[in-house]
Amino acid sequence: MTDQRFTELLGKQLAGEISPDESVELKSILADNGALRTEYKHLQTYFESETAEEENIDVVFDRIRAQIQIPDEPRLKVTKNKGYSVWLKIAAVVAIVLAGILVYNRDAIFFNKTDQLALKQVQTKATEIKTIVLADGSTVKINSGSSLKYPDHFSVDTRDVYLSGEAFFEVKKDAQHPFIVHTEQLAVKVLGTAFDVKAYHNDAFTETTLIRGSVAISLKNNTKQTFILKPNDKFTLAGGKANLSQLTHFSGTGGEKVMETAWTNHELIYKNNRFDEIARLFERWYDVKITFKEADLKTVKFTGHVDKETIIEALNVLKLIENFNYSIKGKNVYIYR
Repeated sequence: MTDQRFTELLGKQLAGEISPDESVELKSILADNGALRTEYKHLQTYFESETAEEENIDVVFDRIRAQIQIPDEPRLKVTKNKGYSVWLKIAAVVAIVLAGILVYNRDAIFFNKTDQLALKQVQTKATEIKTIVLADGSTVKINSGSSLKYPDHFSVDTRDVYLSGEAFFEVKKDAQHPFIVHTEQLAVKVLGTAFDVKAYHNDAFTETTLIRGSVAISLKNNTKQTFILKPNDKFTLAGGKANLSQLTHFSGTGGEKVMETAWTNHELIYKNNRFDEIARLFERWYDVKITFKEADLKTVKFTGHVDKETIIEALNVLKLIENFNYSIKGKNVYIYR
């Protein structure tokens, strides 16, 4: 993509390592893009300043931020070291340029509107898990009660898919065509990685867990903030508030396992979860509807594991921990004291 190539060539030029052919390419990009041309002039002025080396780095960054007019972006924090190299300055300033580009082009990068009529759709019922291979070779394992929309062929700058529910993605690397998972509340952008996205309509949260690689998450109700995840990071959005934490490991099933992705191995693990949260898991796992007759039972917390157990066996295990009763009528399960 043009913006990514501009940033790469800019860094080489500022470091004095750009080749003649790359210099011609940079000039061509600048000639075709007024916004990038303006940013380039500001940065060139800064690096050609004889006093730049002695200036306070925070003051320099603030001035460049103001010049490229990035509205309401969180302040970049830089750890100061005496004798920092020109490459540190280049990396930090180019990071600001990237932030500016992201603001200017966020709609195109994160929320590309693929023609909905051209999308295929895969839906899974309760108790069902499906695995599909996309046109680019990426693999998607779709959890129960979920829906994934995707094009037959990726033909634009980004590879966009649309998820409702939960799916585990193993994305083929393609630096020129970022892979973007769109949900109702956020967009998850990757180049090549393995990660899980959970976005059920009846859950009070949306969750992204990263196994390997790197992803960037953008919130659809706050287009000025982006979250970058590293392996073993978990991003949760609940009640409009974002939170970063670590994956949850569970060692009660004969070995250490990651709770968030256990479903991909047909296992259901819950750790210190409320009963009403577990009930939603059971509803998708067993294709039932669970109703609580006493509200206080919803807040009781359990830790456990389900593999091949029936709904009756799973509930009986919970009864060993908390005193409650249940009745089953068809696909309806009633929980009471």
